[in-house]
Amino acid sequence: MKLYTYFRSSAAFRVRIALNLKGLSYEPVFVHLAKGEHRNADYARVNAQALVPTLELDDGTRLNQSLAIIEYLEEKHSRPPLLPSDSLGKARVRALSDLIACEIHPLNNLRVLQHLKRALGQNEDQINAWYRHWIADGLAKLEAELVMGKKGKFCYNDAPTMADCCLVGASL
Repeated sequence: MKLYTYFRSSAAFRVRIALNLKGLSYEPVFVHLAKGEHRNADYARVNAQALVPTLELDDGTRLNQSLAIIEYLEEKHSRPPLLPSDSLGKARVRALSDLIACEIHPLNNLRVLQHLKRALGQNEDQINAWYRHWIADGLAKLEAELVMGKKGKFCYNDAPTMADCCLVGASL
């Protein structure tokens, strides 16, 4: 397997965490986001969304979007599990994962922050204030969810799950 990745991408990081938790080896292919390599025509042939991560399977099939990749890995390599076995537990872990990946992460995404600066003319202080407001809001909601459903030392019970894989980029 090949993983198209960038060291500062929290979406790519969560897939690297899942691969490592499952003990799966992969070849990293580095796509430098800060230099715009994800917008090159060569990478567009790998991932039309021009995002990382992309997981390329041994047969050449390519998967994108971190949570979809993690779910695929879970279905193909069930040990150790990153989702509970029961439906309610799965729903809980998916909800926590979505809160992080869909509500918090997009707001600290490089392209969003660059848009604030380049297209909307926000200065660094304004961008940081905007960023801190929305990330703090999302993290407060996550913390409230974790407190309400606390059952172990990880996001759900006593072993890391897909939700724990998502935590990497969710910080101030």
